[in-house]
Amino acid sequence: MLLYVLALAGPLLLGTLPASFYNWNLIKGNKDFVGLGNYTKLLGDETFIHSVVFTLILAVISILMSNLIGFVIAYFLDSNVRCKGVIRSLFFIPNIISGVMVSFVWSFIFTGAIPNLAKILHVDVLANISWFGNAGTAAFTVILVTTWQSTGFLMMLYITGLQTIQKDVLEAAVLDGCTGIKKVIYITAPLCKNMFMVFSVLCITGCLKAFDIVWAMTNGGPMDSSATPAVLLYTQGFQYKLMGRSGSISIILLVLGLILSLLLNNVIFKERD
Repeated sequence: MLLYVLALAGPLLLGTLPASFYNWNLIKGNKDFVGLGNYTKLLGDETFIHSVVFTLILAVISILMSNLIGFVIAYFLDSNVRCKGVIRSLFFIPNIISGVMVSFVWSFIFTGAIPNLAKILHVDVLANISWFGNAGTAAFTVILVTTWQSTGFLMMLYITGLQTIQKDVLEAAVLDGCTGIKKVIYITAPLCKNMFMVFSVLCITGCLKAFDIVWAMTNGGPMDSSATPAVLLYTQGFQYKLMGRSGSISIILLVLGLILSLLLNNVIFKERD
């Protein structure tokens, strides 16, 4: 608890929160108290609102796609297949690689491998796409890479969930005629609900502070179309030296993360009788 207070709670309460109430420009050296002025400006800032919306879209797509792909892979690896330990490790490797390294690899794929392969195959549509120069394609690349990296972690969660399902439950389902895809939909998937809940909360909070992949691949561009609140926090604080504005973004992210986590836990995922 002491380490937590010193590393997180202390700087947040003694540094970031007080700074968010000031118009603090490190370049000019002024520090004027503005109260909630930074917050009201952010809530009316189209760039910040767009970054929050983009982050929520990123979270929703990541949750849906990662859950689907992760569950399919986990279900496959839970059966009797050869070298499933090696296959499991291969799928999990992207999760332990740093976001910057992942971004460099995928940047090479989008700017080098795909265009060159498209030219060889005479697919002019893919060869001429500017993956990071267009708002739509830049957002697509960020969503794709984020989903790709998180799928391995979710696969491990689902493997854990599948291994906790009692065999007699599955055998009883088969005896009752629930086999094949029906067994997956009505028995296996519902019993892995807790894994879905855990990942959803982690994905929401993780996407709110997503920075490394976005910054390394697109720098939040073009025209802040793929920027997340964490990217704006960095640019406002460390490029423009607006520490008060950067601090207010931090506090809004904290509050938004708490609200979404409580909403998921107590409303959407609330136990039903």
